[in-house]
Amino acid sequence: MDIDFKFENNRLNARVSVIIYNKNKSKVLLFRVDDGREYYMLPGGRIHWFEDSRMAIKREIEEEVGFDLDYELYSIQENFLDKNGENIMQYCFCYKAIYDGEIEEEFKSKEKKNEIFCWIDIDKLGDYKILPISSYELIRKDDVGFNHIIERS
Repeated sequence: MDIDFKFENNRLNARVSVIIYNKNKSKVLLFRVDDGREYYMLPGGRIHWFEDSRMAIKREIEEEVGFDLDYELYSIQENFLDKNGENIMQYCFCYKAIYDGEIEEEFKSKEKKNEIFCWIDIDKLGDYKILPISSYELIRKDDVGFNHIIERS
């Protein structure tokens, strides 16, 4: 069961995401849902009940793209947004990882056929709409420090 609670027009959920760089850190892996959405996101998903965030990111990435990576916790994002009249509080544990295998520029998720994964040049991130907005800064920072981000939109 996902940690995703709804009551009236309110929602609270917990998720994980990861910034996956290629081996020379010139590209980052993002995905989009092929259903008319015009934005990209970091790979990840919901945390299951009684699952820790490291277990969740390993599970999500293995399910979606089949990568077995080493993950380092990089930030916690608290997102507060109004989406279609629903007040959403989302807590996201964001990790970093390096993928040193062969790069396939674009490919479909192993789990959901409408999710398209793309390796994006970091110097061209500004050409893409990425949500949440704080993801731009986290991808570009590439530092070793921990980040705590509160984002309201």
